[in-house]
Amino acid sequence: MGRDKADLMIVDGLSMRDRGMELLGGVTAKSFLAIAGDDDRQYHHPTIQDLRENAGPMAGLESAFRHSPETAWLVTACDLPFLTAPTLEYLVESRDPTSDATCFTSRFDGKPEPLCTIYEPSSHSSLERMLSEGVRCARRFLFSLTRKEIELPELSALDNCNRPEDLEEARLILNNGRTLKNVLVEYCGVLREDAGCDSEEFQTRSVTAAGLWEELRMSRRLSLEIDSVKIAINDEFRSWNQPLTEEDKVTLFPPFAGG
Repeated sequence: MGRDKADLMIVDGLSMRDRGMELLGGVTAKSFLAIAGDDDRQYHHPTIQDLRENAGPMAGLESAFRHSPETAWLVTACDLPFLTAPTLEYLVESRDPTSDATCFTSRFDGKPEPLCTIYEPSSHSSLERMLSEGVRCARRFLFSLTRKEIELPELSALDNCNRPEDLEEARLILNNGRTLKNVLVEYCGVLREDAGCDSEEFQTRSVTAAGLWEELRMSRRLSLEIDSVKIAINDEFRSWNQPLTEEDKVTLFPPFAGG
């Protein structure tokens, strides 16, 4: 994004940080913003600073347990523009305190999602052990725990924003809504090999071509990043912010040798 994603304005004049904290405040007894150990900015929210560097979300969870070791912690990422109060309420209602964690499964690969999860106090020792072993992957940590996995009540609730195109997609959806569309996707070169087919009919609720790409990248395990792919819609090259309409033909071109 080129800047702190949490600062980005998403909807109703709220930054992603403020919107996330507002949602958490509706389902938790107390909520905190996890910040880096050297972050000296002033926030409108209570904060807990990381105790170690370069450990990502696991550092935030470690600091949370050090702050209150007997507490169950609901952890969310800052860049979840489609996360809603009902989704968080469902997570809390589904909580299993006898497991180490209660989590959603990804709508793309069925694997547990570590950044919208309730971590019980029993997970604390495993967290400290894995950090001491140099593990920094939150999903790998979650895999190590006994957990209750539940399906998302809203499929796109954990879709995140990693690029400007994702942010534009999110803003359009939140302001204007979305509808189900049928498009024809054509794959070229290595993308054809990744997808296992030349073309397919695909149902999408994405508003823009970038949103469709992210759906396809995750669900079809596409090996390329968006920067290296060109897109044509109805046989004309378009930008990734191009809106999609019913029965569009979308052709994806990987880089070709020699040009």
